[in-house]
Amino acid sequence: MNELQFYTTFKLGWLNAWIPLFTLVLIQFVYMFLFKEGGKRAVDTSWYTPKDKRYATISTILQWTILILSLFIPLKVGTAWFLVGCLLFAFAMAGMIAAFHAYVKTPRDKPVRRGIYRHSRNPMYFFFTVGVVAACIASASLWLLILAVPFILATHGIILGEERYCEEAYGQGYLEYKKRTARYFGRRPK
Repeated sequence: MNELQFYTTFKLGWLNAWIPLFTLVLIQFVYMFLFKEGGKRAVDTSWYTPKDKRYATISTILQWTILILSLFIPLKVGTAWFLVGCLLFAFAMAGMIAAFHAYVKTPRDKPVRRGIYRHSRNPMYFFFTVGVVAACIASASLWLLILAVPFILATHGIILGEERYCEEAYGQGYLEYKKRTARYFGRRPK
């Protein structure tokens, strides 16, 4: 079989896609444990509208489905898929750690604008998503990729709600930040 073929097998195992995916979740819990105030801020959903709740529910269901499925999808160790996935995952982890660090070091009553947040308004979501895609690549799993697409779309819905909340909570300062900083990365807004 061609090494670059995108395929999925199902086999419960230790060297499966759960390793990178559960690592993404673990880093969140570590930061929330080490920086309790920042953790409380990160999980505060008191501002959710019904639409935000729907996006969050869909995102959570898909995330859990991806995590459970990852227990049964082997990583394609020794292939180009695995190498590319690992490199992308290392990038995602470095970005997530930088994002969480900037987030927990910012006072609750201020919008996060330091560190990697100078380049992206939503780096935690962005790098988590990159990590999920990296696990899809490292396992060459079409099933994980199929689930990742609606997960990414639902997460984008959460981001739109968060940005609306930040506009209300932080006012003009956040609106100016939005003008200077891209939602994800790349071209700055006009």
